[in-house]
Amino acid sequence: MPFPEDFSDYFSTQSRIVKEYFETRLQLLKLQSALAVSRILTLLIVLTIVGILFLFVLLFFGLALAWYISELTGNRVLGFSGAAAAFFILMMIIIFFRKTILQNPIIRLFIHATTKDITDEQE
Repeated sequence: MPFPEDFSDYFSTQSRIVKEYFETRLQLLKLQSALAVSRILTLLIVLTIVGILFLFVLLFFGLALAWYISELTGNRVLGFSGAAAAFFILMMIIIFFRKTILQNPIIRLFIHATTKDITDEQE
């Protein structure tokens, strides 16, 4: 009866190998998911910080523009209204071109951040 024992050893060895393979693949999937999530969170944090800093720059630029127009016209109301109109025009441009200016680049940025390892392995 050595014949069945050989098969039982073979099947037990193969089942152990298959089990180890799937456990390793699961661990790899977990690590790749953690890497993708950490990259996305890092990107979100960086974009948030850059956005806040950009808003401060925009705020101070708007104040400087308003005071500059006020000095040119000699009227504060006209100066601040002119700066508000400039920001309104800027807002309309951003709304009109939002897909090309904001949505598509951000989508590409997130796709690149999550698939960076895949493109690195292909090269």
